[in-house]
Amino acid sequence: FQVNQKDKNQTEIGDSKNREKELNMTKSYIPCSNLKTAGLVVAVVELFLCALAVYGLFRNFHLFGSNYFIWFLLGIISVFIILIAIALFVYAIKSENARWLIPHLSAQIFLVIFLFLVAFIVAILMLFGAYRGIRNLLGVSNYYMSDDSTFLLGIMIIVIYLLVALLELFFLYIVYRLYKHLCHYESIDNENRVNWQVVNDFPKDNKHGSAAMGDQYPYGDDRRNDGNGQRYL
Repeated sequence: FQVNQKDKNQTEIGDSKNREKELNMTKSYIPCSNLKTAGLVVAVVELFLCALAVYGLFRNFHLFGSNYFIWFLLGIISVFIILIAIALFVYAIKSENARWLIPHLSAQIFLVIFLFLVAFIVAILMLFGAYRGIRNLLGVSNYYMSDDSTFLLGIMIIVIYLLVALLELFFLYIVYRLYKHLCHYESIDNENRVNWQVVNDFPKDNKHGSAAMGDQYPYGDDRRNDGNGQRYL
């Protein structure tokens, strides 16, 4: 009996350590204590970045004309896809469903790779003095721009794209943590939780409570006792 009790204690200790390990895996080390709140902040910031991107696309299209139309169209389509991913991201937070986070995670990974790739290509072109290649990359080859202006533009592109990429990497960390948290929550819901159901019928009006539903004397002292001196919970 002592051996079985010892094995049982060891099993309980092992299960306790496993539960603690699972909780540590989903613990957030980001400044926001609530992952859902942090996710909503990510969505708001990304909406602001999308608004800036749309403004830049329209401004460049007005500045460079029809030569910029293809890049303008690609940019608008990209922003539209990102907006759909953000909408699914917010829905995932509201519904607490981890699967709806996958489109946003995929869009973030693609965006980070794209930003780093463009910054790298522009840096290589600047290193070899291929300023015309930078203008071709931006879709403004027919627009007159000096090499000095192209050089400054290339520096600005590298700095902005790297900053946005680093910001999206941080956001990717937050969304991934939220994804792990929701997956863990769903596993707990499926394995360890019972289905909630109403014990008795709901009160028919605002004058009658239900002890089975947890009502405890909410209607005054005169309703606590019946005529025989019995007290109700």
